[in-house]
Amino acid sequence: MSKKNVPMLRFEGFSDAWEQRKFESLLDKNDGIRRGPFGSALKKEFFVSKSEYVVYEQQNAIYDSYETRYNISKKKFEELNKFELKPEDFIMSGAGTIGRISRVPNGINKGVFNQALIRFRINKSITDSEYFIQFIRADFMQKKLTGANPGSAITNLVPMAEVKNWIIKFPKIKEQQKIGSFFQQLDDTIALHQRKLEQLKRLKQGFLQVLFANDTTVPKVRFAGFTEEWQQRKFSEVLKVNSGRDYKHLEEGDIPVYGTGGYMLSVNDKLSDIDGIGIGRKGTINKPQYLKAPYWTVDTLFYITAKKGYNLNYLYSMVQRINWKRMDESTGVPSLSKNVIEKVHKEFPSYDEQAKIGFFFKQLDDALALHQKKLSQLKNLKKAFLQKMFI
Repeated sequence: MSKKNVPMLRFEGFSDAWEQRKFESLLDKNDGIRRGPFGSALKKEFFVSKSEYVVYEQQNAIYDSYETRYNISKKKFEELNKFELKPEDFIMSGAGTIGRISRVPNGINKGVFNQALIRFRINKSITDSEYFIQFIRADFMQKKLTGANPGSAITNLVPMAEVKNWIIKFPKIKEQQKIGSFFQQLDDTIALHQRKLEQLKRLKQGFLQVLFANDTTVPKVRFAGFTEEWQQRKFSEVLKVNSGRDYKHLEEGDIPVYGTGGYMLSVNDKLSDIDGIGIGRKGTINKPQYLKAPYWTVDTLFYITAKKGYNLNYLYSMVQRINWKRMDESTGVPSLSKNVIEKVHKEFPSYDEQAKIGFFFKQLDDALALHQKKLSQLKNLKKAFLQKMFI
């Protein structure tokens, strides 16, 4: 048996070679692929303010969501009934972010899809629905469908007449079901971690709102044991703004170099051996980064260090609350100066309360980093399985 006709990884109990088929053989014989109606058949002038019949657009496929903006009359719906969407259909975006595919869920409003969508209906006797969507979403199929060429920024959706005749390799339906179920479970796990990550981000935003004083002398919520009023301080009193420098004269090493977008590479010298906070001088100015010493920063990234009596973790949480874009001094590329940063006024508690708050947010940041890392690992794992379980 040719290894070209079997994937690298298979579930136990499956050994048959995968069959070569035309892509269209996976689809319904009578209405497998259909592009939306010509624009002239579904112009905005046909939309009505109230109706039970809706219009589905490319955003429904791109965001895998079935909220709609437009309605059509019953008469128009009946005129375009061959473009009706039904549960278990698949829609793929043919405009905007092209190639995104979504499976139509149960319970959607009756409606038709527009000219920016392509509808697939599978032949359920030979094609498993979950396998099909995983297959289309796999990187190799996305590149094939969108006609991506290395070195070219232009992507175009391959004509459906061509897609129909593609020769592909497919397993029998029992193996499709096994593979589809495996990836569905993996997707569910990824979605669970994504939700946990989003919940944690919202939790942090909520605490950032209540654990800091906003132009008052006390915050809404405090840790037990602290009652003193907070004092307003100018940033020039509590921190030092240091300039980054060019690193190109340095050799490769193990000291990280940071730019406004984060880690860039490692060199053999350091700018600071004290932990600091990176704030963009030019470009991305609204994404402070915690910098673990030793490190080097490029000339477009300031690094801030805390003066005696001020806690760096507290400062890091505080600067994340500041809308730095409002202090942009440029009409072109966003820019900040030392002078602007040093003029900021904020309220500060005692050092002990700063340390307590700073440590609390550090723990939240560590938990966020852990969830983000886990999520990235799961996504990479799925990508690796997709490469090895499909051909």
